[in-house]
Amino acid sequence: MPLLDVDSRIRHELLEFQIGDLRKASCAGLNFLSAIGLMVATEFLGGLITGFLGQKGHSEKNFKAGFKYLGKSYEDLLTNKTGVLDIYKNVRCGLVHQYLPSGVSSIYNRATSGSPGVIEKSGQLVIAVDNYVVDLKDAINRLLCDLKTNPKLLKNCEKGLSQIPTLA
Repeated sequence: MPLLDVDSRIRHELLEFQIGDLRKASCAGLNFLSAIGLMVATEFLGGLITGFLGQKGHSEKNFKAGFKYLGKSYEDLLTNKTGVLDIYKNVRCGLVHQYLPSGVSSIYNRATSGSPGVIEKSGQLVIAVDNYVVDLKDAINRLLCDLKTNPKLLKNCEKGLSQIPTLA
C-alpha cells in the first residue's frame, strides 16, 4: 500500500471519523463515552504503530504503544513513574469492559490549556477529555509525518490497516 493510501486512510479513519466523533461526544458532555472512545482510539493508534491492529491477543501491546506515542507525560504514567495504577488494566479495561475505571477520580471536559489529557493527582488519575483529544490529534499528525521518514512504521501501518475493513 503506497504512503499516499496509508496517509489517506489514517486521515479519514482517525482524524475525520474518530477525532470528529470524540469532539461531538465531548461537546455534548458525554464524558464517560468520550473517555471510552479515547481508550479505543489510543489502542487503534497503537495498533498502527505495532502493526497488530485488529489482531487478537495484542490489545494491551497496542494500547500501550498508542498511549506512549501521545507524549512524555503519558509515557511517564504508563511506566508508572508517578506511582499510579496500571493504566491499561485499571483505566482502559475498566472503561471498555465495565464503563467504570478504577483509580480515576474524575472525568471531565477540560483542564488548563496545555495540560495533558491524563494527569495524576493525589494517587488518582484525572481525565480531561478535550485535552486528551488535542493530544491524540497531535499524535496522529506526528504519526503522519513520521511515516515519511520511517519505513518500518509505514510497513507496520500498512500491515495494521490491512487487518481491518475500510471505513466508507
